[in-house]
Amino acid sequence: MRIEGVYNILTTPFGDGGSLDEASLARLVESILGLGVDGLTILGVAGEAQKLGEAERARVIALVMETVAGRVPVCVGTSADGTGVAVAASVAAEAAGAAAVMVAPPTFLQAGAGLTAHYRAVAEAIGVPVILQDFPPVNGVTLSPRQMADLVAAVPSITCVKLEGVPTPLRVGDLRSLVDERVTIVGGLGGMYLLDELRRGASGTMTGFAFPEALVEIWRAWRAGDRAGAAEAYRRWLPLLVFEGQTGVGLAVRKELLRRRGFIASAQVRRPGSELDPRLAEDLSETLAQLDLRDLASRR
Repeated sequence: MRIEGVYNILTTPFGDGGSLDEASLARLVESILGLGVDGLTILGVAGEAQKLGEAERARVIALVMETVAGRVPVCVGTSADGTGVAVAASVAAEAAGAAAVMVAPPTFLQAGAGLTAHYRAVAEAIGVPVILQDFPPVNGVTLSPRQMADLVAAVPSITCVKLEGVPTPLRVGDLRSLVDERVTIVGGLGGMYLLDELRRGASGTMTGFAFPEALVEIWRAWRAGDRAGAAEAYRRWLPLLVFEGQTGVGLAVRKELLRRRGFIASAQVRRPGSELDPRLAEDLSETLAQLDLRDLASRR
């Protein structure tokens, strides 16, 4: 499977009391699919996977797979600090229908024999591709493009790198020059740097931006050779890309946008997590008004 295009990383909806909101999750899946994405990714950092219990993780996977019903590929995050835990999660994800698993390096485990062995163990236990998630702020692991290329060569089941270590455009270009075409590189970080990532050889993006149709528009224009159209779409959406991409509060903003769109019932972030400050909510409303996005419910 070639992982390219726009993969939306689903948030995990919770009720105001913090419990899993299954009805909102099913509605969110249908809503996002209706916006033309190429695939979905669940149980990533933006999905608050680290705050879910084992039974909740299994329920999220089952419900998403049931709702998607094979319409698009679904990738499942199976990152864990323990190799055995990551292997078990990956095996379970494949059994549930995952098209690929996304695995970040264990916390503070830098490049070397131990990291290679971790990925090799996951890859040898399953028959679906592995996505290498490069996201230094989460685990304290910074891999150079050369180190990522070496890891991909050592573990051929890694067929995609989700690259989020900044500066992403330069790192995408460096990695692209070191790996063959069987390996795709996708961006993230809310799509903030998507245009420049595409310029340097990215094959799309995997992120949870609350308006995935914007990223779809950019990607499709780029793929069709319309660089000017891609740049215009990017420029038009840039204020909201930047607003949602604010470090520390981005997930709260994203969930509030999804709530305002009618995709989920509550913007609750499971504790510990950021909450939407009333002043930030006012600024969000002003930004939406400037982009003529006041009536979000009509833009599903």
